[in-house]
Amino acid sequence: MRILVGGSWITVLCALLTALWSVPQYLLDGTVTLSSHPMFVVLFLFPSQIGVPVCLLVALSSLLMAFRRQLTTNPRRFLAGGQLITVVLLGICAALLISPTTFGREFIVMALAFQIGQVVVALGLTLHLLRRRRHQREAEGARTR
Repeated sequence: MRILVGGSWITVLCALLTALWSVPQYLLDGTVTLSSHPMFVVLFLFPSQIGVPVCLLVALSSLLMAFRRQLTTNPRRFLAGGQLITVVLLGICAALLISPTTFGREFIVMALAFQIGQVVVALGLTLHLLRRRRHQREAEGARTR
C-alpha cells in the first residue's frame, strides 16, 4: 500500500508539473514542442523522467495488489486504475511513435496521456486523504469517550 500511495504522490506531482508546460502551450499554439527554454527542463523533461518510471513501478505493484485481491477500497481502486490507465496510454503513444504511420502529433498525445491517467490518481489520493481523516476523527472520538 505504501508503494501505491507514495508513488501516486510522486506521479501526480510530476503530471502537474508537465501540465504546467504542455497544457498552456497546447491551448495557445495547438501543439506541444521541445524547447530550449530553461523552464522546459524543470516543468517537462525532469518530471517526465521521474514520473513515468515511478508510474510503471506503481502500475506493476497495482497489478500485484489486484491479483492478491488487496484493492478493497475505492481510493485504492482509483489509485491503481489511474496508474494502469496512464501506462496503457503511454504504451499506445510509444507504439504510435515506432509505427510507420506516424502522424506527427505523437508528442502532444504523449504529453497529455500522462495527465489523463493522473487525474484519476489525484481523485484516488483525495479519497484516500478523506478516508484517513474520517478514521482519525473516529479514533479521537473513541478516545474522548
